[in-house]
Amino acid sequence: MKKEDVLASYLINVGEEVFKLLSARGAKKEDAEDIIQNTFYKVYTLLDDLTESSIRPWFFRVALNQYIDLKRKKEKQNIYLSEEIYSKLMQAEDEFDAILNKDEIVYLLKDVKKEYKEIFLLKYYYDFSYEEIAPILGIQVDSVKQKLYRARKLIHSKIGGKC
Repeated sequence: MKKEDVLASYLINVGEEVFKLLSARGAKKEDAEDIIQNTFYKVYTLLDDLTESSIRPWFFRVALNQYIDLKRKKEKQNIYLSEEIYSKLMQAEDEFDAILNKDEIVYLLKDVKKEYKEIFLLKYYYDFSYEEIAPILGIQVDSVKQKLYRARKLIHSKIGGKC
């Protein structure tokens, strides 16, 4: 089998994985297909810059970011922090994933650094484990935990006096 055929087959498998993930996260079939098609295009334009080991996590990251952007565009509504949400955020950090709904998460991350936003969204919006996030972003599990901790601290400080 030619190298190009192996790569194409591999990318198709990754695209199918991402399609399943996007579908499981609530993406419409057409939206998921568009996102995957756009991601395939980006892969082929950047193929010389990507390594064999970075293609899969990069593909996931790009597709998830596109889905997040799409959802944001579709959900153009004002979300505000109620007293109830504020009190939830003041609870222990290990309960974070059980207390926020998805709209609240998007609002809280508006001005957070991109690297923290990605990890926070993957953990609390897409329900990935630390071990699943690490290969998607191409970092170590300990780095995921550290950046997630920093993201939570930023959010705590961000909302401290706003409610």
